[in-house]
Amino acid sequence: MDKLRILKIITLLPLLWATGSELFDNGHTAHAGYFNDVYDNFQQFSELPDEISELKDRYQNALKDLDRARIDTEIYQKQNADLAEQNRQLTEMVEQLQEAEAARARNSDRLKTIAITTAALLAGYFILIRVLRFVMRRTNRF
Repeated sequence: MDKLRILKIITLLPLLWATGSELFDNGHTAHAGYFNDVYDNFQQFSELPDEISELKDRYQNALKDLDRARIDTEIYQKQNADLAEQNRQLTEMVEQLQEAEAARARNSDRLKTIAITTAALLAGYFILIRVLRFVMRRTNRF
């Protein structure tokens, strides 16, 4: 029974101390919210596990988001490498087409030059023959 009384006294000591200090303060400080503060602190302490589990959930979600972002980054890097290879192949194809176009243009120019030269030679031959005939007829009359 003595142990029970001592336990009650020890349990009530903080209560007596809080009310006793209010009696001796002469109204200079306000301790009316002491129990409210204790209750609020106890309530906040009791809500900590919920907040911790919420933080853990957020952390797990952030990790999942980070993994998804990493996977997306790897996919984009692979797509970028594939597109760079396609770009290189297209560039080579364009260069080949430009070279083929340049070769075709050179052949076309060469054919034009040959055609013009042939026409000029035929025209010159025709004119030369006419001039020679004219000169020979003139020289035979005299």
